[in-house]
Amino acid sequence: MHFRIIFIAASFFVFTGCIHEIEFEPERTEGQIIVNGSIYDKPGPYQLQLGITTLESTIPQPVTGASITLYSGDGTSEEYIELGEGLYELPGDIITGKRGETYYIEILLSGGETYQSIPETIPTVHSRDSVLLEAEIIEEPSATGSIRSVPMVSVYVNTEIPNTTEPLFLHWSVYSRYSYIERTPSSPLAPPPSVCYVSTIPDPQSILTFSTVDPGNQVIEKQLIAQKNIVQHEFFIRHYFNVISRSITERRFNYWQQVDEMINQTGTIFDSPPATPIGNLFNLQNDREQVLGYFEAATIDTSRAFITRTDLPLFISNPCSGFDMHFACDNCLLLENSTLERPFYF
Repeated sequence: MHFRIIFIAASFFVFTGCIHEIEFEPERTEGQIIVNGSIYDKPGPYQLQLGITTLESTIPQPVTGASITLYSGDGTSEEYIELGEGLYELPGDIITGKRGETYYIEILLSGGETYQSIPETIPTVHSRDSVLLEAEIIEEPSATGSIRSVPMVSVYVNTEIPNTTEPLFLHWSVYSRYSYIERTPSSPLAPPPSVCYVSTIPDPQSILTFSTVDPGNQVIEKQLIAQKNIVQHEFFIRHYFNVISRSITERRFNYWQQVDEMINQTGTIFDSPPATPIGNLFNLQNDREQVLGYFEAATIDTSRAFITRTDLPLFISNPCSGFDMHFACDNCLLLENSTLERPFYF
């Protein structure tokens, strides 16, 4: 059996107000279309981000007014709904992602340009993960060369590889979510304090992939997925870590291999630079145009675990009591990526 585990450090850019990755940034060129979307073996809705590169900013300019259609292998189609700021959503009322089924998208821009993705089939096999959290003090060098102690939560997974002859290609990502309670009002007649739920990405520039040439019953034990510094106000109440594992196609895996080659090139300064990673989208009217990004078909699963302040190696005080209160104690929606909508697992 052959295993290959790869960490990829990349630069990501996102649309304002959205924490989803949109693909890494190659050498900046103006006017390149960027697509980031997926369909997976769960009920919809399914989202897609559409942008175009500019010379002025690393953040792509959202593309609006596009007509986007998802097609399944049997010819069934469903239209995406534009939500704004380059974000589109497929309700999933007609098409639902199923293992072993094939899908592709077609994008029609307002200027008449038409793009398609190479069809992808959702893999039929997937691994099984369990999440382990460890809070510890990490010793690391500072900018001055001295050693400093950093309190940190490390996220590990144990992964069970299924007994199958089908090659397996995996990709993991991690996001965390914590709750934050505003301070109790001084007047008994005032409304009760709000509770916000805040999403963060512990390490947005690290991607972990895995492949097997000859799968079978096997377990990967305590694989480090991410680490997050312990910030006081984020850990006063429960802090969940959600590990999303995707079983992806070989083409998608090879795409990440190209990213790895681009980011971690070895050799001399006289070597030719690696080519920009090739996704699975193309212009129907101009096959020489390079389209960035990827439309993915994947099997997906989420494993999660939580940690509380009693599990940490340091004392965590209430951020909304005392004299030096946190800035969001009177309005927790000031926290980035916060919402009043309670996740089902809290």
